[in-house]
Parts: sequence; structure tokens; C-alpha cells
Amino acid sequence: MADSSIPITRIQQYVVERCPHCAERHRFALGFGRRAVLTFGGVTPSAGLTCPTTGAPIVVELELGENETYVGPVDPSAGATVTVALPEAAAAVAGGNDGERSEWRKGSRATALDFCRTMLTTSSGAIPVYTAVLNYVGIKGISGSFNGRLSVLPMVLFLLAAVAFILALVPTLAAVADESGFREFRDRRLRLLDRYIRTGVVLFVAAMALSVYFLFAALGTA
Repeated sequence: MADSSIPITRIQQYVVERCPHCAERHRFALGFGRRAVLTFGGVTPSAGLTCPTTGAPIVVELELGENETYVGPVDPSAGATVTVALPEAAAAVAGGNDGERSEWRKGSRATALDFCRTMLTTSSGAIPVYTAVLNYVGIKGISGSFNGRLSVLPMVLFLLAAVAFILALVPTLAAVADESGFREFRDRRLRLLDRYIRTGVVLFVAAMALSVYFLFAALGTA
């Protein structure tokens, strides 16, 4: 069923070229609104429709814009504010997708935090591994040279990456009075978490690339 609490901002014509139930061509008008829940990862958005001939459910995949959500099928002749409820069979299919989407939303923050913990351990553990391998392949061969002076860069970048993942794990204290305030706080926290994760990953990848370069430079002088 279309969510009447969400204003429809866009109506798109969707054509099912060959219905899996009656083999006919059907055209639907689908409504989209501007409400979205931020998640790390997610499922392919879909809509539960119904075959006009047989009444059987049809599930189609959708392409959503940024911060856009699917509202439901609409009657374009009556305007964007009028919605049409799905039959029970189609609603059951859509409800199953909503349940899966709900599970993704619940586990979204935990997925990001688990990734941060893993990368924190990896970044901090990479520092002694890099120094040990560099000493093994012969850092004395490049000591005093330009590469030798810059060979500390991977360690600095690994350390900065670890700091970024630590900042992502730091809890945030905020006063949340209602559902709207919680949604705003959650979205702000996930965006901040995403920025720290991206920063940490970029620093880690740069550190890995430089580590490979300096290790090969040391091998070349061995």
C-alpha cells in the first residue's frame, strides 16, 4: 500500500513488456517521494504490483534517485496525491521485501562499526609488519637516500588510518526528543561515520602502495 504520509514528488510510467502471468503488456504509474533512510549496504529497491488480468502479484526492480523512496502506485489522472492500494497478494510480496530491508537497516550501523574495528586492527598491525619486512629486505641499502628518508611515510599513513577508524568508533552524545530528532541524529551520525571510513580507507590504501614501493626499492639495492 502507498504511504500517504510521504508526499509524492515524482510519478514515473513503468511498463512490464511481458507479464509472467498473462504474457500481456501492462503499464503502471509509480509514485516516488523524498524520504530515505541512510544505510551501509542495502537491497535492490523493488515494487509489488498486480497483474490487471489475473490479479497475480508482480515484483519489479526500481531505480531510485538520491534520497528518494518508492511510495506506491498512483492514479496519474487524479493527481499525485491520490494513491491506489495494492491487492493483498501483492502487498504480501512487498511486505517480504520490507522485512528484508528492515533487517538491513537494523544491521547497517553494526556493519560499519565491525568494518572499522577490523580496519583498526589491520592498520595498527601493519606498522610492525612493515618495519620488520623492511629490515629483513635491507633498509640499510636505502638509508641516507631520498627513498630512505621517505620510507617512514607508510608508517605515518597507517597510523593516521588507525586514528580515522578510532574516531569513527567514538560514541556521540546527543539529546533526542522524538522520532524526527532520532532520524536526524542517526543520519548525521552515519554520514560522519562514512566520512571517517572513507578517509581511513584512502590512507590505508596509500600506505599499502607506498609500502610496496619502498620494499621493492630496498630489494633493488640489496
